Amino acid sequence: MGIFKRRRKKIGLALGGGAARGWAHIGVINAFQEAEIPIDYVAGTSMGALVGAFFVAGQI
Repeated sequence: MGIFKRRRKKIGLALGGGAARGWAHIGVINAFQEAEIPIDYVAGTSMGALVGAFFVAGQI
């Protein structure tokens, strides 16, 4: 076709603070994994930072 390859768009996940949201974040991450949607970037604050850290460490 063309000489240029189509690159996949990068996906970032922003996680907010709060204990209840932390549980919701885990559910969202699991849904992304089940749908085989790759997450390229993770950012978070408070509980979101903890959930994000566990995710990138492979614990979720």
